[in-house]
Amino acid sequence: MDKPEDEKYWSSSATKGFDFDSEENEHAGDIFGATPLQTAQLSKEVQQNIPHQPVVSRGETHRKLSNSLSSLSTCSNSSYKFNTSQPTKQCEVTCKLLSSTINDETMSSPKDVVRSIFLGMSYDLSCFKKLSDKKILLDEALKLGDGDVICAVLLFLQKSLHQVVLFPLLKERYVAAREYIAILEKQKCFKEAAILCGELQQTKEAVVHLYNSCFREGEQTIQSSLEQIYKNELKNFKQIEVESEIIEEHILLLERQGPIAVTRARLPQSEIDDTRTSPFIGKAVTAQNLVGSSLLSTLQYCCRHNWDAPENLLASPIGLKKTFKLTERQFLWNAFIGRILMNEDPLPILLVKGMFGAPKISASLSIPRILEIASNLNGKPNLFDQLLLLVEKSEKRYQLAKKYQRHRIVIDVLISNKDRISLLQYRDSIDDQSEIDYINNTLRVSVSSVKCFNH
Repeated sequence: MDKPEDEKYWSSSATKGFDFDSEENEHAGDIFGATPLQTAQLSKEVQQNIPHQPVVSRGETHRKLSNSLSSLSTCSNSSYKFNTSQPTKQCEVTCKLLSSTINDETMSSPKDVVRSIFLGMSYDLSCFKKLSDKKILLDEALKLGDGDVICAVLLFLQKSLHQVVLFPLLKERYVAAREYIAILEKQKCFKEAAILCGELQQTKEAVVHLYNSCFREGEQTIQSSLEQIYKNELKNFKQIEVESEIIEEHILLLERQGPIAVTRARLPQSEIDDTRTSPFIGKAVTAQNLVGSSLLSTLQYCCRHNWDAPENLLASPIGLKKTFKLTERQFLWNAFIGRILMNEDPLPILLVKGMFGAPKISASLSIPRILEIASNLNGKPNLFDQLLLLVEKSEKRYQLAKKYQRHRIVIDVLISNKDRISLLQYRDSIDDQSEIDYINNTLRVSVSSVKCFNH
């Protein structure tokens, strides 16, 4: 052992400290605070209680890990399929029973079903079999007050309940009844809607639905359907005098239209075809589509083809006016259009004698409207000239004459107003040489008259 005065004594030690990197330390496995003997004894006892496992070196561990990683990457690149076990048939049956049990438990409440409909969630109304449950379901929908929910419930009740059971149920719930009537109207079930309106004591609306039901089957059966309703159905309703009169007049109109159409169909085709369109009734009425058309369409058709027919004939325009109590304005408008469509002069129909024998428009018809219709139907120029002279205000007459290019009337208005500048401007804006000469002669005469007055 080195002495204290030696240099090695101070730079060395018999007991070395713990070194993590040292593999040659003989006391590397000793426990701190215990002697080597105690450490060896404790280690032996621990190893006896731990199952024996083969000792794997660090290099062997790295080699196994790299092999595992390489095999995993190979499987990911290939079409590797996992083996999953398929559910058995018994498992599927169990799941179905479980799901049905859950649905019965969660959806059996009408309030929950109504809430699901309102929120747009999935729902099943087939679980409501009893009438009492359906009543509660409808009441919950009415209590919520949403139209879509009420409509969904009513459609379910329509499929699952007979009309005899459903209508008394709706009669006690007015809001649901009105909603169901709207549904029937969209479905064109007018007879069912009429029955429900009758139970609600809404007789006028019930007659309207019966009237609409006659047009559903086609034009060939309209007359027979109306006659059946008029004779049988209307007896069950009260306070429907106006509606009954309308149906009766429609039957009379159909009785007239049939013979008129047959008579006109026998004429040559060139005499009955006309492609021009009326501003009041739209597409021109012919013998093929006369039956089933409106009263005004029939009147206009008779004014075109049967204007001179005696009053006692079915095709007489005057007979139609008296039979169906048409107003003077209704008759004159359609007669005026009918005569223009036949290229006839309508002025004898429109003009009557006023005070002091001066002509005026009958029934106070609008002259601007008459001119507009005549322009659309290519009326004769003479018609415009005579109608414009009946306009009282010169300014209005000037505007209408300029709109329909009646130059002579425009010039006369400017001459009467002594507007020389406007007259010269209007002369430069037109191309009609005769009208230009008329303006020049008028200006020349006016100048000469001024010179004579000055002398």
